[in-house]
Amino acid sequence: MVIMEILDWPDIPFWKDLVSRDATSTFYHTPLWHEIVVKTFKNYRNASKGFVFSDGTRAVFPFIQVKPGGFWGGSRRLKSSICGGYGGIISDRILSAEQQAHIYNYITSIKASIAIECNPFAAYTLPDPFSRKRDFVHFIALEKGEDSVYKKLSRGAKRSLNRADEKGVVVRRIQTQDELKSYFKVYRSNLKRWGDATRVTFPEKLFKTMLHNGGDAVKIWVAEKEHKVIAVLTLVYWNGMVHGFHAAALKEYFDCCPNNILHMEAIRDAIKNNYRYYDFGASGEMEGVIRFKESMGAERREFTAGHWKFRGAKKRIS
Repeated sequence: MVIMEILDWPDIPFWKDLVSRDATSTFYHTPLWHEIVVKTFKNYRNASKGFVFSDGTRAVFPFIQVKPGGFWGGSRRLKSSICGGYGGIISDRILSAEQQAHIYNYITSIKASIAIECNPFAAYTLPDPFSRKRDFVHFIALEKGEDSVYKKLSRGAKRSLNRADEKGVVVRRIQTQDELKSYFKVYRSNLKRWGDATRVTFPEKLFKTMLHNGGDAVKIWVAEKEHKVIAVLTLVYWNGMVHGFHAAALKEYFDCCPNNILHMEAIRDAIKNNYRYYDFGASGEMEGVIRFKESMGAERREFTAGHWKFRGAKKRIS
């Protein structure tokens, strides 16, 4: 018999300790990310749940509650996670099937619809009552070093790096809020070019909050030509993994191949700082983006996204 204590929004020390013990946790599972989200979006609140089992196993299910009329619209909902991040259970030991069932029975008893983007780097999956779809991310293993990464680049990607160098493109990190102005100019240019194809628009406040609150867990990179910012990249860092959060580039400078050199410099930085994986993230079914990531030597890793709609009485998960 599994006995479970439920913690409604676990205290921060509990959460921090647990997320540091789970080898598969990502930046999106941390209290820091949820703090950034709540500071950015006035209609969001932290609704994460903690669990303690009789054998001492501890778990956290990170959630953001979306209030009616919020950024995503609609009625009361729980999301794990948002803005393209990963959600799902984290724990200090591998949970048994029975323990997982207890957690899912609890969260589906909450009077809210639930959306979960599972973690591609963890083994946990969603139970049958959730509608599910498969997706994939692209990542590069970094443990064998820069030479190994470079060998896996396509010939086209290698030529693009050489071209960026020939064109005088340089890469640096943004350090101050004032420098973000150039970032937003590139992003707004992309939004105009994408038009109706834009799926989600991130507010400028999100990047400002990430830079101000993120510390070493957030790095914002720019590629410049003759001191003009022509491409931008936001990455998040945690637990030996680097995750691509956002990127944009000016179309008129595509011939300078700024995206290639941006990612390559970020990969070199990650290797230097002993990170295990460089995760490009999902591609949203954009074939050009998929081809670019695979030209950089990235491999696919599948994950599951799911949704559960609250309808009152429900079937118990076993």
